[in-house]
Amino acid sequence: MKKKIKIVLVDDHRIFRKGLKSLLSENPNIEILAEAEDGAQALEILRDYTPDIVIMDIGMPKMDGIEATRLLKERHPEMEVIILSMYSKKAYIDQVLKMGAKGYVLKDSDEENLIAAINTVYNGGYYLDSPVADQVLSDYFKGGSKKELKEQSNPLSEREKEVLRLLAEGHTNQEVADILFISRKTVENHRARIVHKTGVQGQVGLTKYAARIGLIDLDLWS
Repeated sequence: MKKKIKIVLVDDHRIFRKGLKSLLSENPNIEILAEAEDGAQALEILRDYTPDIVIMDIGMPKMDGIEATRLLKERHPEMEVIILSMYSKKAYIDQVLKMGAKGYVLKDSDEENLIAAINTVYNGGYYLDSPVADQVLSDYFKGGSKKELKEQSNPLSEREKEVLRLLAEGHTNQEVADILFISRKTVENHRARIVHKTGVQGQVGLTKYAARIGLIDLDLWS
C-alpha cells in the first residue's frame, strides 16, 4: 500500500482552512494530521505531530508564516514547507525561500497546482506557481547589477531585517525578543542600529521603511 503524504495546515481563516482540508482529503494519497490558525500554534502542534509537509499561509496574527517557517526549519529540518498565499510579491517569495520553504502556490491557483506542489516537494523538489516562477526567473536573468544596487540601498543585516519586520508588524521589544529567542536588550540594540543606519525613527517611520524595502506589505497588516 502506498504511503500517504502527511500534512499539517496553517492558516488563520477557519473557513478557508476547512475547505482546503476537505479538498485535500479527497486525495487518497494525502492525510491531514492537524490544523493551526497561526505560526505559534503550528510550532506547538508540531511537538505532537510529524508531518511530511506543512502548508503555510504568510499573513497571520501572533506569528506570521515567514517567521514560523524559519523556526520550523530550525527545529524540524526534516519537515518541508509549502507556502499557500494570496500574495505574489517577490519580497515575500525571496524571504520564505531563504527561510527554507520548498514551494510557493497562490491561493487563486488551480487545485491541481497545489497537488503538484505537494508531490514535487514530497519527492525532494521545488515548486513555484507560474506567476511566482516568472518573477524569480526574471530577476535572475536581469543579472547582478540590480541586486548590488538593492544591497547598497538597504544597509541592514539579516538579523536587523528580522527585528525591523517584527517591529513594523506592531510587536513590542519584548515580543520580538520572545519570538527570536534573544534578550530584550539585544532587541533594543538592534533597534538603535536600525535607526542609526536608516535615519528613521518612531513606529510609523520604521513601518514605512520596512514596507519600502519589501519586508512587509502595508495592505497585509492593515
